[in-house]
Amino acid sequence: MNTTLKALRAASLLAAITLFPVLARADAAAKPQDNASAAAPAAQAPAAPAPAAAPAAETPLHEIGVPAASQAPAPSPAPAAPAAVPAPAPSEEHAEEAESAHKTNHDDNMVAVMGSVDVLANERCEGNAVSVMGPLKVDGTVEGNSVCVMGPTTINGSVHGNVVGVLGSIRLGPTARVDGNVVSAGGTVDRDPGARIGGNIVTQARGLGFEQDSPAASWLHHGLRLGRPLAFGPHLGFLWVLNVCLIAFYVLLALVFPNGVTKCADTLARRPGITFLTGILAVLGLPVLFILLLVTVVGIPVAVVVLPISVLAAVMFGKSAIYAFVGRSVVGRQLSPALAVIVGVAILLVLYFIPFLGMAIWALVAFLGFASAITTLFTSDKPAQPKAPVPPAAPPVPPAAAAIVPPVMAAAATPAESVVAAPVVAPSGEPPAIAAPAPVQTPVPPPVAVAASAVSEASLPRVGFWIRMVALLIDLILVAIVTSPLHNFFLPGIVAYGALLWKFRGATVGDIIFGIRVVRLDGAPIDWTTAVVRALACLLSMVMAGLGFFWIAFDADKQGWHDKIAGTVVVKLPKPASLV
Repeated sequence: MNTTLKALRAASLLAAITLFPVLARADAAAKPQDNASAAAPAAQAPAAPAPAAAPAAETPLHEIGVPAASQAPAPSPAPAAPAAVPAPAPSEEHAEEAESAHKTNHDDNMVAVMGSVDVLANERCEGNAVSVMGPLKVDGTVEGNSVCVMGPTTINGSVHGNVVGVLGSIRLGPTARVDGNVVSAGGTVDRDPGARIGGNIVTQARGLGFEQDSPAASWLHHGLRLGRPLAFGPHLGFLWVLNVCLIAFYVLLALVFPNGVTKCADTLARRPGITFLTGILAVLGLPVLFILLLVTVVGIPVAVVVLPISVLAAVMFGKSAIYAFVGRSVVGRQLSPALAVIVGVAILLVLYFIPFLGMAIWALVAFLGFASAITTLFTSDKPAQPKAPVPPAAPPVPPAAAAIVPPVMAAAATPAESVVAAPVVAPSGEPPAIAAPAPVQTPVPPPVAVAASAVSEASLPRVGFWIRMVALLIDLILVAIVTSPLHNFFLPGIVAYGALLWKFRGATVGDIIFGIRVVRLDGAPIDWTTAVVRALACLLSMVMAGLGFFWIAFDADKQGWHDKIAGTVVVKLPKPASLV
């Protein structure tokens, strides 16, 4: 009995040992699919060696009568994971194919204006790489030429053409490969010993100060590239010291020559059209004068020394007058010239920092200063000679004496100097006596009614900024609607619209709606010259970011730039006018 129990116990233990791996695999297969992701990393790890199986019971099976053949075979060791076979090293052809697969080819030129051009290490430019007023860096391959104007050039790749730098530095790294020449105009060439150049290194006008990290190069990058004469940036301290000295010189001119600066500013205010025209003629005539002085040989010192110094002096004095004009226009005419210059400089310095507009305003100030100085220099300051006094009118000729004047004598008499002798018949039959001579005067024609009306209109109240801007907006909308099919004719349309209506009606549609009119300061009617000049000058006021129109709000006579150039004002009519 005991033997039988021992046999059953041994058989159950053997069955459990045999069925345990099968049940474990069935249990793993029955788990949810969401555990597959968690089991995947464990499957990738190398299999750990299976631990030795623990004996099922403390009593060996052979002691309980189970034969050795019926015992469970020892688990075989898990097969070792195959060792990773190293991948074969790629050949040079495969490496070039893989490298070309990652490269980016540019079939056209790579060009940037006021920006940077970067040819990366995995890029190929099939054309030329050109950068204007910006940096140029080549780490890849350029099939054509590499050209940089007013910016630094850095070559660490291959350039199959030439490398050209104008007003900028050129750096050739240790991996640089240039098949052509390296040309630098106004800059420097920094070559690493490892760089290879197929041609020659050519430097022209070296030492102009446009090397990298120089004040000139910094000003080109932070100032001129953005279209402004002043800028903040590294190595620009010398530029600011120079500007402070110039401002002090302008103030000194106003202190030493207050009457001259005031007179120059008044010339621009009273005669803007003549001043502008004189400046244009002077600018066009200076090259001709320079050439003529050189041709005469004797005038070479004048052309080389005297003429440039004279032009520079006129520009400096005129700019001082322009600053004073701006300061007095904003603060008041009672301000002294020196203080007016300081106020004008403070206002225009802010405008100089505006990108692209700042350079245009700076050039306009220099031109107007030169023009006002030249106009004032060649304008006579002598007071006008008073007209001769008109002699008093003689008493009129009596009708009776005038009736007996012979026709021949009356015809021969001059209007102001002729004197006639009128015989008078005595009632007693005595010989006629000669009457006292009496002058004969020509009647003066009455004044023209149109001129008197124009003068009276010029004295009407001036119109301010906001009403004129709303009227201008109405005119712009009307012209935009009419020229909408032809987009390129908007500017010619607005010029023709203003010139025609100012000539024939003295007002545009927007002006008529608000009851305002354009009149000349001298009281004369608006002619074609005034209308066309005013219309074209409006474009100048608009191009300068509308500064010519904003001038109306600060000007004492409420004139814009176009009004000052054309000699006109905008007045408020006592009663509205009609278009027809």
